[in-house]
Amino acid sequence: MDAARGATPLLQVENVTKSFGAVEALKGVTFTIEHNEIVALVGDNGAGKSTLAKIIAGVHPYTSGRITLEGQDCRFEKPAQARAAGIETVYQHLALIEQLDVADNVYMGREVTRGGRPGRWIGWLDRRAMREQAYAALQSLHIKIPAPTMSVRNMSGGQRQAVAIGRAVMWGRSLLILDEPTAALGVEEREQVLLTIEKLRADKHIAFLVISHNMEDVYRIADKILVLRQGRHVATLRKDETTPEEIVAYITGAKQGNAV
Repeated sequence: MDAARGATPLLQVENVTKSFGAVEALKGVTFTIEHNEIVALVGDNGAGKSTLAKIIAGVHPYTSGRITLEGQDCRFEKPAQARAAGIETVYQHLALIEQLDVADNVYMGREVTRGGRPGRWIGWLDRRAMREQAYAALQSLHIKIPAPTMSVRNMSGGQRQAVAIGRAVMWGRSLLILDEPTAALGVEEREQVLLTIEKLRADKHIAFLVISHNMEDVYRIADKILVLRQGRHVATLRKDETTPEEIVAYITGAKQGNAV
């Protein structure tokens, strides 16, 4: 982490609440993410992790509180606004189209066309440029794929996750949200994804918010761990000042805490 002490945090969440009708999903959550920091978001099912991530990603508006990105107030009404601000999200189910190749997935919604204005109007895609640029970009991120023309349906789970992360990093500038990035992966694929995250943080200086149930993964990659329980932020723990057992105790409620 290279943020100077006292510098403006990348993301600041202050006393954020979220209600769905009579159900209060988040109850005054407060935390910060510094530049080039990996923050893990943990908690039992129903703790509010996905709701919080979707608020930051622009899927849900928050009910009350305040969120700032690099010191500027932000209240995203849709995901496109969060993406425009430099926040990208990789959900657990990836949102990759299996029938399309790697390049088409990387440029989905941001397709490169040729033929000037008429080409843009009729959707005349410059597939060669997209494939060359996608391959070069993924290689620069240390993401190895056999070819940009490879269909996603023929890729392993680890390769798919790496492509989804690479796509997000290509378009994101500030913060990358990862929802269970190693879920349902084998040992080798899980290692590939964790190495990708570590290399991207080191080389691209991007901050990560990682939702995970895997304590081994959390303890390996995170600088600090935020624990949610029943919609409340109960603890902020620095990895070098805690243990996996203490994290689990906060998650289960065996240990109480007041988050700072």
